[in-house]
Amino acid sequence: MSPKTINSVVILILVVLSLAIFVNSMTKPLGRDEQMYCTGGVLLGQGKMIYRDFSYAAQLPYHPLLYAALFQILNTNHYLLVGRMVSVVCDILVMLCIVGIYRHIFGKFAICGMLLGLAGALLYVFNPLVDYANGYAWNHDIVSLCVVTSFWLFVSTDFKRKSRYWRIAAVGGLLTLAACMRITTALVQMLFFAALVSQPAESIKQRIKTALPFLIATAVVLIWPVRVIASAGRAFFLNLIWIPRMYGKWLHEVGMFHGKLGLTLSSFKTPGYFVLIVMAIYLCATVVLGRRKLNVSEKRNIFFAALLVLVFFIIALIPPTMWKQYLAMPVPFLIISFAWPLLYLRELADKAGRMKHFKITAAVVACCVVVGVVSYPIVLYRTVMLFYPEGWVPTQVHKISQDIAERTEEPKRILTLAPLFALEGGCEIYTELSCGSIIYRIGDRLSAWNRDITHTVGPRSLSKLVEKEPPSAVIVGVEMDFLEEDLIKTAVKPDWERKVYENGPVVYFRR
Repeated sequence: MSPKTINSVVILILVVLSLAIFVNSMTKPLGRDEQMYCTGGVLLGQGKMIYRDFSYAAQLPYHPLLYAALFQILNTNHYLLVGRMVSVVCDILVMLCIVGIYRHIFGKFAICGMLLGLAGALLYVFNPLVDYANGYAWNHDIVSLCVVTSFWLFVSTDFKRKSRYWRIAAVGGLLTLAACMRITTALVQMLFFAALVSQPAESIKQRIKTALPFLIATAVVLIWPVRVIASAGRAFFLNLIWIPRMYGKWLHEVGMFHGKLGLTLSSFKTPGYFVLIVMAIYLCATVVLGRRKLNVSEKRNIFFAALLVLVFFIIALIPPTMWKQYLAMPVPFLIISFAWPLLYLRELADKAGRMKHFKITAAVVACCVVVGVVSYPIVLYRTVMLFYPEGWVPTQVHKISQDIAERTEEPKRILTLAPLFALEGGCEIYTELSCGSIIYRIGDRLSAWNRDITHTVGPRSLSKLVEKEPPSAVIVGVEMDFLEEDLIKTAVKPDWERKVYENGPVVYFRR
């Protein structure tokens, strides 16, 4: 098969995988966290300031700023669709970066690198944890893209050329952007900085000169978040540290949490993850046995890639409560880390003239890909939904929201733990419930003073909010009953109209 034909086949498969990524996003049920992320973007676009004017729990502010900018530029109220499309674009780019990194690393073995990169893309898309985590309107996908892009820039940089300064600055800026979306990514940024200053240099002055663009870019990207934090004061501390701590405690009290060891082991047992562990063990053994033949740059890159994977596993274990989407973050970096051992085996086969040994490795990779694909065929099965846009979740949410808005009387203020159903129809929400149920669950555990600072409310303090500003409608049926029963008891009157939406919420309209 000619190189041109191989490239065409690879491109065709990548297009199919891109469509699968898109459909995965469009068919996911509406997530609880998406309420907070999208609503944060809407409120920022309305001129409100994050933390100071409304709560945004456990996260830093760049992600809602991105959403706010897109909502304003596109002049749309399809908030969930836009948020999910951001994730779709990021996921497709991560997949393409995996292929691009392999092709770059393999250099003169371009076809081999392309095919192994395609194998990596398949292992990425068909991994069940990646499939579960990707596609929501949250910050997971864009953080992954920022780090993968930074990694590609870093490993492809010639630290002897002047162009390195712009590339280093880009790495610093991207990683700071990621850290200001998800704070735990700061550990990744520290690892990159350590790898940067450990690069070979003629003197300490040269090391400082190399590191300076990274630090300058970091400082520039930090300007806006620092201003936001400074204007919020104590509200920022409560949102970032105190509220997540109380929320984690509440989850443990009600039993809504996973044991970290048990969740990790159960995730590793899935075929899509298990084949990655098999490949990692096989390639680690190869590197250990051939470590004396590896050149210095290969050793440095293998060590850096391995540390990056380790850091993401550590990040997954840091929060008080662990969710399986956290274990999706290491997957693309684990796949990328395989590139250098595979390159070593390809070069060894080329020098020794023994392609038979490399063919065994290629067969191992192919078997792992087949197991990953066959064990999780839903990725391909659901692509039929591409031709049924009426069934896409963002489409359904927007349609229901429009109908709710038409039925709601002025001032169109809606009481709900699912603010997207109100906002997409152009209605108003209570900013005290902008995070949905995330903070509402533990709102009453905060002091009255802290609730005022963070603009939050709990079930027992809800009545004061409703008395001050009565709602025009109440949306329920999106959370657990015991969380929503106070919304009905507090606001809904016997003469209100009740409407149940198919595959959607239950709405009470004031009449």
